[in-house]
Amino acid sequence: MFFIGIFGIQNKNEQIGTESAVICPVCERYGRFEIVKSYYYFHIFFIPVWRWNKRYYIQTHCCKRICELDQETGSKIEAGHSIVIEKEHIHRSEQPTISVCPSCSTQVDPSFHYCPYCGSQINS
Repeated sequence: MFFIGIFGIQNKNEQIGTESAVICPVCERYGRFEIVKSYYYFHIFFIPVWRWNKRYYIQTHCCKRICELDQETGSKIEAGHSIVIEKEHIHRSEQPTISVCPSCSTQVDPSFHYCPYCGSQINS
């Protein structure tokens, strides 16, 4: 967060949906995932005035991956449309950009072997 006096810039992540009892579009196992919207915003007196750099992600629980979702697909889901997320809708890398702790579900750097928040071992 960048803060000067009465205004500032901050990053925000909002969960806009959850899919349960589905086939994961990343690893093709039975599981669930959350759909997350991330953006930056400028605020005055902690009231958001202007937003930019909006991106959508899915966070899977079966394979502990965070993958970027198409902008168009994410916008439709946010608007309330019922869309089945397929492999074509996500952009994934071979290496996870963020790992998720299996104990406390905190996002951590993939190079960590232990969670800095709860101390549990992270299986890569």
